[in-house]
Amino acid sequence: MDLIASKRSGGFTLIELVITIIVLGVLAATAIPQFINLKGDAKKSAVENFHGSLQETVRLLHMKAQIENILGDDVTITTDYGDYQFYRGYPETRSEATSPSAYFIETFLALGIPDLDIRTSTSRIATYANVSVYEDNDFSRIGYGTGNLLSDLCYAEYNHTSSTQTFTVKTDGC
Repeated sequence: MDLIASKRSGGFTLIELVITIIVLGVLAATAIPQFINLKGDAKKSAVENFHGSLQETVRLLHMKAQIENILGDDVTITTDYGDYQFYRGYPETRSEATSPSAYFIETFLALGIPDLDIRTSTSRIATYANVSVYEDNDFSRIGYGTGNLLSDLCYAEYNHTSSTQTFTVKTDGC
């Protein structure tokens, strides 16, 4: 009987191999989606960081306007980044205090030189590697996508009007 037992211990049976393959398949099916979604999670995190940067930059610039007591309509304030147009103490999304007009993200987030920079008389679209920026008279958006970034749903936004300043973050499309 010892001879039979020693011959059998040399390998796996077909059933053991099938069970091993099934277990590995189940593990792979549950683990692979976690790794695939890492890119989307990284984009969401970056957009949320952009959102925080927009809020903090506006907050600091508003504090500067308050300290200098320059809270009027359409005033120019000298900042560390040059002259910029403010309304009620908040930076405009598009400043006409300079020529050519400067834009909020372009001026204050210091992203460097864009790979692509398209300007019209009322808007700006720029790309920095895979990050896109859209700015016009009302909105400054930064995120992932093309054009005004609205259809891609992966952006942070600063909206400035004469009555309010709002910050939005959209990550459904990241």
